[in-house]
Amino acid sequence: MFRRLFPLALLLLLVGCGSSALRFTLTTNISDAAKRTELMEASKRVVERRLSSLGTKSTDLTITSETDETASLSFSPQDGTVKDEITKELITPFSLEIMLFNGKDKEKDKGDLYVDEQGWFTKTGINEKSIIWAKASTDEWGKGEVALDFTPEGRALLKKIFQEHTGGQLGLFVRNRLMSKLLIDTKDLKENIVIAGIPSPDIAGIFADDVNTGAHVTFSLP
Repeated sequence: MFRRLFPLALLLLLVGCGSSALRFTLTTNISDAAKRTELMEASKRVVERRLSSLGTKSTDLTITSETDETASLSFSPQDGTVKDEITKELITPFSLEIMLFNGKDKEKDKGDLYVDEQGWFTKTGINEKSIIWAKASTDEWGKGEVALDFTPEGRALLKKIFQEHTGGQLGLFVRNRLMSKLLIDTKDLKENIVIAGIPSPDIAGIFADDVNTGAHVTFSLP
C-alpha cells in the first residue's frame, strides 16, 4: 500500500513546488462602489500589461470581492520564472510627484531632484495622495489626454503654486521618472490639470489606469 501511495504523494509535492500560481490582496481607499468596480477592472489591465512587458501572460486572472475595501486577485503566469519579478513590481508602493521646475544649470540652480538634460525640480507636497481620479479622453486632433482631479488639499497647494509661479513649469513624476512638463500659464487654477498631446488615446488610457490603480489600490501578499 505504501509503495502505491508514495509516487502519488511525491508527484503532488513536485507539482506544488513548481506551481506558478500567485495570489494578492487588493485594498482600495475609495468608498464609492462604482469607482471601486472601475479600479478592479483597471487593476486587471495593469497586471496584464505588466505580464506582457515581462514577455508572458496569464489565462486565469480573476478578481474576487471579499469586503467593501478588499478583493482577492489570483493568476498564474505562463512563464513561471517571472513570479518574483511580477510580485516585486506589484507590491512596490506607487509614487507620483508634481514638482516645480527650478532651472537647467546643474551648478547654479538647486532643488530636490536633478534630471539629466532637463534640470532641477523642487517638491511641492503634491503627490499620489493628492489625486482623486485620472480620466483619459481623446482630444479634437485624435490624440490622447488625461485630466487629473485633486483633493481639496492638493488643489489648495496647486492654487498657491499657480499664483506664485505664473510663467513657470511643473514636472509630473511617476515612479521617480519625469513623464511630462506643464506650463503654468495662468494664476487661476482650473478644475483639473490636463496632460495633453499624448500620442494616442490608448496610451492615455494606460497612463490613467496606472495612476488610478497606483493611487487607490494596494497590492499585498495574503
